[in-house]
Amino acid sequence: MAVKSLGNERSARRQMAVNMLSGVCVFTLNLCVSFFLTPFIVEKLGTDAYGYIGLSNNIIGYSSLLTIAVNSMAGRFITVKVHEGESEDANKYMSSIFYINLLLSAIILLALAVVTAFLPELINIPEALVGDVQALFAMLGVSSVLGLMTGVISVGAFIRNRLDITNIRNVVGSFIRVILMLLLFGLFVPHLWYIGLTVIVMDVYIIGSNYYFYRLLTPELHVKWKYFDFKYVKEVTAAGAWNLISRLSEMLSRGFDLLLANLFINANAMGILSITQIIPMMILGFFSMLSGNFAPEFTRLYAIKDFNGLKAELLRAVRVTGFFSCIPLSLLFAYGDMFFKLWLPTEDAALLYRLSCLGSLGMIFAIPQEPLWAIFTITNKVKKSSINLFLNSIAIFATVLLIMLVCTDDITKLFVLASVRTFYGSIRVTTFLPIYGAVCLGLSKWCFFPVIIKNAINIGVVTAASILFKIFFLDVSWIGILAGCVFTTAIGIGVSTVVLLTHSDRKYLVTRIKDRIG
Repeated sequence: MAVKSLGNERSARRQMAVNMLSGVCVFTLNLCVSFFLTPFIVEKLGTDAYGYIGLSNNIIGYSSLLTIAVNSMAGRFITVKVHEGESEDANKYMSSIFYINLLLSAIILLALAVVTAFLPELINIPEALVGDVQALFAMLGVSSVLGLMTGVISVGAFIRNRLDITNIRNVVGSFIRVILMLLLFGLFVPHLWYIGLTVIVMDVYIIGSNYYFYRLLTPELHVKWKYFDFKYVKEVTAAGAWNLISRLSEMLSRGFDLLLANLFINANAMGILSITQIIPMMILGFFSMLSGNFAPEFTRLYAIKDFNGLKAELLRAVRVTGFFSCIPLSLLFAYGDMFFKLWLPTEDAALLYRLSCLGSLGMIFAIPQEPLWAIFTITNKVKKSSINLFLNSIAIFATVLLIMLVCTDDITKLFVLASVRTFYGSIRVTTFLPIYGAVCLGLSKWCFFPVIIKNAINIGVVTAASILFKIFFLDVSWIGILAGCVFTTAIGIGVSTVVLLTHSDRKYLVTRIKDRIG
């Protein structure tokens, strides 16, 4: 049994390394896409129009309030039943969720059609952009509904811990979208709704690949009407009900930023805020994805009741995530001013840089702990987490709204929108998350604090060294930024290896790199 357990551990860690490597490839591709396409789209459509891309996504995201309770815990229940060998129960969960999602999709599609028709009365849209914004909104709405209708079939890659397949699929989908976008903007008169059309085309590819791998990886799972049982929907919904509160909380703390900028400032300010959120949101999205690579193994260890192994993997996940997060955050803090000046020369680079940094400061504490959020899902203890997030978000929204109402300076309003969430969020991830996460697993309340402190020190040291390097050695040019990236990457790896990683972590990473090269 010991040999078998060791083999399983090595296999799981090897697969996790593959998942992470493929995730890095996805992040690199998305970074390149944003790097080249954002200034291209801003040039073709203008800053005002660019802001409506993010705003439309946010408004459509509000519809997830109808579905989050059902879908947020679906993967957890199906995965646990598969690992427990209860295939029939897994099929009942899967089929029940699939059919209830079809009903919800019809309701959401009808609601989005009504909102699209009255969109000019709901938000501020320049007259010249009304048709484009409505078309964009309608297409992104269709994309959202397609994802909801077919989302449950993506569970196969999660169950088999083959998230590298998901990442590769995303890479191909992104390539398809970029090529189509370049063709549309290059050959025809630029329109905002081209963005929505390319998203739908990418969705069709992703849905097809999801179905293929679902049948390949989990042949024991089937979506059939005979398996539908409303009691399974009720069970999953009850477990995910608190995630509904969490989703509402995220909207209050983050999802209304662009809408508030549109309503209380103007379309141009909304566009500026949308641009400043690109890099921070990409960094956060990447590490959310990276942390998701740990979730299948966390879920497996919890299902087989290997709590010592789960603790060890959680600590390793926080250290590894902190190791990788140091470099992109340090690059943003140190060279962001140079980057914006070269990337968007027609915009106010200093303003973009300050807003981006303010929106990213909380990530110093939040990103390394991203894997810890899985604790509440796998232990099915999301209630207190959801309540805490809701109270935190109410504080953020109330503070922002109050200042929007009393403040008259537009620049001040922008800085408030960028900074208030960072302030309250930092408090939450340095108190509630590590303490209650440890309590849920029966660990010491202070179990995760040493690595949190080390992460903050690590990012501070690497950022300070990078700023000094910039001041003394770099000029404002792409070559200068490239030299800075090389310097920060080298020193970041060196310092992080010493400060954050244990001997077993270093050995683990070296072995995985050798395996990949081999």
